Amino acid sequence: MSKKGTSTFIFQRATAVLLIPLGAWVLFNIVVALGRDYAGAQAWLSEPLNAVLIGAFVIIGAMHMRIGMAEIIIDYIHSWMKDVLLAINWLVSIGLVAAVVWSIYSFSFSG
Repeated sequence: MSKKGTSTFIFQRATAVLLIPLGAWVLFNIVVALGRDYAGAQAWLSEPLNAVLIGAFVIIGAMHMRIGMAEIIIDYIHSWMKDVLLAINWLVSIGLVAAVVWSIYSFSFSG
């Protein structure tokens, strides 16, 4: 991890800045979608822009989460568990992204 601190710091701040407008957009659309049924939600998510923005929100959020959790693990775990927890952190982040992207794809394009 030597000489990666600055780039990690900048990358985490960049993801945080990107999450601000995406989070506002997601929150706005959740409020608007409260009265929709399943077909309405599927029609909304079938629009390519909405699917891409939801996917971007999840992917950027997972990257931000992974960096934050890695920093916590590195700062507070000082045993052999550190490497195990860092690996689990990566796997959970990748699994989350894969599950959500697959869900968006399935939900958006299922007939």
